[in-house]
Amino acid sequence: MVNDRTIWLALAMLGYMTVGTFLPDGLKQDEQFQVVRWALSTSIFMLAVFVAAQRWLDQPRYHARLIVSVAFVASLLAIAHYFWAGQYPSRISGFGYLSHPILGPSALIAFWAVGMVTYRLDENRERFDHLVMGLSALSILILVILSQSRGPLGALLAFMVLYSASVLLVSRRARARQYLVGGVILALVFAAAAYPFLSDLLAGMVARGFSHRPQIWMTVIQNPPESIWIGAGAASDFRNSEAGLLLHEQMGVAIKHPHDLLLSAWHYSGFIGAGLLLLLLGWVLVRIVRQLGTAHRRLVPFALLLLLLIGLLNLTDGHMVIAPPSPDWLFFWLPLAYLMALARCCESRGE
Repeated sequence: MVNDRTIWLALAMLGYMTVGTFLPDGLKQDEQFQVVRWALSTSIFMLAVFVAAQRWLDQPRYHARLIVSVAFVASLLAIAHYFWAGQYPSRISGFGYLSHPILGPSALIAFWAVGMVTYRLDENRERFDHLVMGLSALSILILVILSQSRGPLGALLAFMVLYSASVLLVSRRARARQYLVGGVILALVFAAAAYPFLSDLLAGMVARGFSHRPQIWMTVIQNPPESIWIGAGAASDFRNSEAGLLLHEQMGVAIKHPHDLLLSAWHYSGFIGAGLLLLLLGWVLVRIVRQLGTAHRRLVPFALLLLLLIGLLNLTDGHMVIAPPSPDWLFFWLPLAYLMALARCCESRGE
């Protein structure tokens, strides 16, 4: 069930990044072995999602309902807590992952998006399904606006717009299009009604500019690790790197990571690690695009959207490919392992 070429490629990448952390000099041994534990737990999570997702795809409507409904309830509880605790107009802060205004919403977006893509595998959706999809989209949008996190908000809006366009493109049922048009109209009405209330939050987001992201990225690129091929090692502390020390001097705060997953892969694992990451993503892309010539071609736009969402969510706040249990797992490995399972499912059903 896990004998899949993409899975083996992912495991090879994780293996290289783990071994690679023992190559640079000056790293603490206990922190190097901590990376080994993180790699094992990351691999187990990826394999668990891959296996579970194949079960989800056997009963797509049931599991899509479950995933989207859980995301809907989670967002409602977070919004209710936000107003009950009198947090407005501060950035939303809640329980668990939502204690972080960027990583928490990113994890919830990715989880919800997996459910939305799973819905496309079953054309026999009922009114309840359209209702839960619409309400969950609205509640998650509100939550992300309350988080005042522009990266996740931009990723979510891009996913929503392109998802809607893809539905209009591939849907065979006029009713589905009617539901979609109705949902868009309701969203516009909500936006017009809520704008005076949310204007302070939106103004705060605009006022923060780019949150030093371009400065961080350029500093990382201009101050590479000692070995650009093997990197600084996953056990290294970015704050003690040449780039990290320079950023601390310039900005007066300690920056914990490069705030971009590809740059992080390059910093910690060099060109080889970053190349393996790009190879993995590229191979997943190839397997998705190959379905254009099969009976599963209507799924391709939605699978590509999920892959795009992975890139957008990890563009401004991706930390490390190898990580302890964290939101990073949910907005990188969860959707990626799901796409691996989806590609395998489509290929096996097409044989």
